[in-house]
Amino acid sequence: MKREETLHRIKDVEDRVRRSKDEALAEQERILRAARREALELKDVLRVKAEKRYEEVLKEAEGSLAKEKASLLEGGRREAAALAAKADANIERAVERLIEKFKGALNA
Repeated sequence: MKREETLHRIKDVEDRVRRSKDEALAEQERILRAARREALELKDVLRVKAEKRYEEVLKEAEGSLAKEKASLLEGGRREAAALAAKADANIERAVERLIEKFKGALNA
């Protein structure tokens, strides 16, 4: 009977080991599913944050570009006005010289 008892104990231990192994595998699967779910949730949260930050950076860049564009345009307008004034002065001198040459040609 000792032998039967020993075999019975071995069988009981094997059953407990099998159950423990099955429970450990089930726990492993549960943990993996939870980790995957958390990773997906974190990925979604980070994507939303990244998109929000992208929009903020884009708006800042657009604002900066608009200011720079306005500044460049204003500088160009001032330069164009200065060139136009200089051209007007040159035209007046050219007209005066032309009149002088014409008068000189008439007097000659």
